[in-house]
Amino acid sequence: MIILKLPGVLLSHEDGLALLGSAVPSGEGHGAAAVTEHLHLCHSVDAPETYLYLSATAPYAKLALGSNNELSGLQHAASSLYPGAQAAILEVTQVIDGASATRAAGWHYVVETDVLSGAERDFNAWYVQEHLPGLAAVPGTVRAMRLRNATGSPRYHALYLLENRETFGSEPWLKVRATEWSSRVRPNFINTKRTMFKIQSRLSYGQKP
Repeated sequence: MIILKLPGVLLSHEDGLALLGSAVPSGEGHGAAAVTEHLHLCHSVDAPETYLYLSATAPYAKLALGSNNELSGLQHAASSLYPGAQAAILEVTQVIDGASATRAAGWHYVVETDVLSGAERDFNAWYVQEHLPGLAAVPGTVRAMRLRNATGSPRYHALYLLENRETFGSEPWLKVRATEWSSRVRPNFINTKRTMFKIQSRLSYGQKP
């Protein structure tokens, strides 16, 4: 999956498509209709910022990556229009359908972090065995995912698609966060960023970013 982070701007769906189109070689675009179902775009609720996720199966994805599987074309196109833009490749490592998997997600919560080197094994075991399954099981969670940033930092990217914002901070959600294992792992987080987003356009039902 490709992610494009745009600080300081709330990008529209149409402008997102135009930006992706500007990053591919002239004459090789596939049109908005072919790409729109592969695009997941969301706005931060705390400060102007847009996260744009592009599925690896999208027509633009391979063109945006280029022949060497790198993002220089997309990075150049984005930063020329939106200073501070960052493009990265995210590798999906874990996906769990949530307790509300059949419902539409309206919110998108992201935790990005690095972790102290000596604590990485425990950190990953905690996510796989306890934390991600626990939050996926909370009523209102549509899907929980973990991804690894293959090209930059923070390295770890956990995202939760939520039916409503009230899911975050609900009693079941807080109970999962308050375990003994969580208390042991969380102090080892570094370069951490937590962001709540409102989803503006989403992948077609059944697709995973």
